[in-house]
Amino acid sequence: MSNEILVKQLIYRSIHRGCKETDFLIGEFAKVKLNEVKDLELFGKFLEEDDMLIYDWILGKVDVDEEYREIVGKIREFHKI
Repeated sequence: MSNEILVKQLIYRSIHRGCKETDFLIGEFAKVKLNEVKDLELFGKFLEEDDMLIYDWILGKVDVDEEYREIVGKIREFHKI
């Protein structure tokens, strides 16, 4: 699969998660910054996590799993959280 197709799929999955808050937080980030994410497979794995857990990670309510710290940090930076 080409990187371009993978990026489009990841953006779609980022926007259509089911929880409006995470749709916005992850989706807006993905539309603008996904090309800066080094490990697209890891981002895809991140998208498989529970919406509420991701939401809590982004808002800093719970500690972020080590493997996702860079991604969550970039999302926080993008939204100035």
